Amino acid sequence: MSSVARGDESDHDMPSLAQSSSCLDHGDVFLLLSLPQEFIVGHDDMAVTTSESLLGFRDIPAGTHFLWVQQPGATSRNGYWYIAEEQNGRVYVKQWDQYNEVLSSLPNQAAEQQQAERLESVYPKLKPYDMRGGSKGSAAKTSQPMPFSIAGRNEPSFITNAAKMWQQLTHAISKPFLTRITGKKSVDAWLVDSADGAAGEAYRTQYKSVQSNEFHFLFGQDFKDLKLLDSDPARRDVVEDTTDRVLALLRTTDFSFDPSNIIAELQFTFLTGTHLGNHACMEQWWDLVLKIILRSYRLVLSYPVLTVELIRTLHAQIVYTEDYIESTSEEEQEKGRSEHTIGPSPDRPIYLFNLQHRRRLRTALATYARKLEEVLNGLGDAVTVEQSTTRVIFGELEAWLFTRGWDLGSKKNAQAEEAQRKDEIGEDEDDDDDMPVVVDLDEHGREVGLVSFND
Repeated sequence: MSSVARGDESDHDMPSLAQSSSCLDHGDVFLLLSLPQEFIVGHDDMAVTTSESLLGFRDIPAGTHFLWVQQPGATSRNGYWYIAEEQNGRVYVKQWDQYNEVLSSLPNQAAEQQQAERLESVYPKLKPYDMRGGSKGSAAKTSQPMPFSIAGRNEPSFITNAAKMWQQLTHAISKPFLTRITGKKSVDAWLVDSADGAAGEAYRTQYKSVQSNEFHFLFGQDFKDLKLLDSDPARRDVVEDTTDRVLALLRTTDFSFDPSNIIAELQFTFLTGTHLGNHACMEQWWDLVLKIILRSYRLVLSYPVLTVELIRTLHAQIVYTEDYIESTSEEEQEKGRSEHTIGPSPDRPIYLFNLQHRRRLRTALATYARKLEEVLNGLGDAVTVEQSTTRVIFGELEAWLFTRGWDLGSKKNAQAEEAQRKDEIGEDEDDDDDMPVVVDLDEHGREVGLVSFND
């Protein structure tokens, strides 16, 4: 495989391939050229293995979408984020580049236009966007969702409605956001890959030798600062509440910052990390959840609407991980969730990324629940409707977790979890030593790059 960089994607100007064809009356079309058989193709919350060459998808509704592919036997995946508009249906065209093993754009606009003009003939052969026929996605479990109502709280609509679930997972992701986080301008869709890393960090090329692109994440310096401060037991309490770091970003005068960018990054890193197995996105998602969102106890005072959306999105992500992402356990794939499992299933990719993070998530959620109550109760009669809504939305998440065996409000465990949380804040540095590392070996079985005194 070639080591040619994929940077040309960001410079390829691709204006809209809008068509007057009646085929676009029901939504956008995504054409896939030269895609071999037996590929895994994912589109939003659905994934299929092709038994014959897949030509693409039709009737794609307005909204944010994510299409990715994986060739048989490979560990790497790549794909495109794109946004379908309410009006002016259009055609996206991508082809499989077997040499570079990537889903790429056509050489020029004329080639793409030529393919788009074939729409009438290929349209009947395309897969409809909604292949599930109104039920949950094909990747979701076939078991019935667990209904619940605790203290009058009903489950949110995205629990049982796949379309609303995807909307909750992606609604903040916009074209300007995708341009900023990927660095790709003048494109109709934003290419991402399993090997893409964070800007300023060493590339993680454990998947393949193609040069990876960079993600421009928020809070990069904050995470570095927190790692140093959290490692000092005497200073942990000072940085326990990270609200000020969020406020500093929201109130920056360097550029016009949209608060929805924080939600969008939470959504983007979760889905790109989960579906592509992208290490940088998984790491960023966990950092956002454990170090920023669930430690910004006072954010509800100044930005209650943002707080509500962050909690609601986190709730959707936890449910999506449980109900839409296939278990890595063969036993659960065959028999379903074990009745002995306490909490969200631990064998999902997002939890396997770091085996300690699932436990930390429970502790962080329990602490956040208590801190949120303290902040809201402290307002007394001055509490606003938006601030009160935060309590309701978190209560929905808390109720769902209760049905899975996590009782965040248990007074019996409160003190133990509080002590555990303070111990865990400074553990990240130790965990880094335990993370697996992929290395190259020479013909003698030795790690490439090590100093040898025998040569």
